[in-house]
Amino acid sequence: MKYLYSFLAMCMKEWIEWKRYWFNSIIGLIIYMIVFISIFTGAQYIGQNNFALGESMEGFLIGYALWFMAMGAMSDTANSIVDEARKGTLEQLYMTEIPFTWLLISKNIISTLIYIVIFFLIINVQMLFTGISLNIDAISIFITLFIGLFSLYGIGLVLAGIGLVFKKVQSLLGATQFILIGIMIIPSVEAPLVKLLPFTYTRHMIMSIMREGKGLLGFSSVDYFYLVGISTLYLALGLAAYRIAEAQSLKKGMLGQY
Repeated sequence: MKYLYSFLAMCMKEWIEWKRYWFNSIIGLIIYMIVFISIFTGAQYIGQNNFALGESMEGFLIGYALWFMAMGAMSDTANSIVDEARKGTLEQLYMTEIPFTWLLISKNIISTLIYIVIFFLIINVQMLFTGISLNIDAISIFITLFIGLFSLYGIGLVLAGIGLVFKKVQSLLGATQFILIGIMIIPSVEAPLVKLLPFTYTRHMIMSIMREGKGLLGFSSVDYFYLVGISTLYLALGLAAYRIAEAQSLKKGMLGQY
């Protein structure tokens, strides 16, 4: 039961933080929409009567929303670790009887739910503004994103481990944004190495759901193998990397220092 109570406590913590700092969250969404509208309007102006560009607008709309969500998901874990260390509360979390790894996983589950809600929100606003119609199969999209986002949390755990040791990883987090842009514009996942990239296959499946109208039953066992397998792989690698960094930080007595 203590694991359930700790999960509920993390839910309450996230809710309290969101209420206290709602202005920052709202401004982030507003800036996102302004940038999207600017890019979309510019693309329409440049490509008037361009059939190929019109066909790609659906992909741009979905890809941009996925990029925004993926960027937040991947940086969320690292930022939270660095922030806890900066505030001096990280050491207190390690002193509880609940393993810190469970607290991290709990936070990732909660963050996943939040980011999926945000994804649905911005997709609907984008469709309303652009007039583009997409297939919003809420259950299929939710399940696919819920599983796929954990591959990004694995990368986030690696960055969090680096943050434990080196304290500041903002420059590295900034660089990962460009890597995510590359992932979002990959046209195909047929190449074996491309399929192994984090979140790539999730993006491919979300595109199929929203553009082609596929449902959960429309995908093969191979699709689910890549979706679940890649997320599990990166999450496991992330946890392993974080524990190595955690051990180094504890050994050097750097956990409570910033």
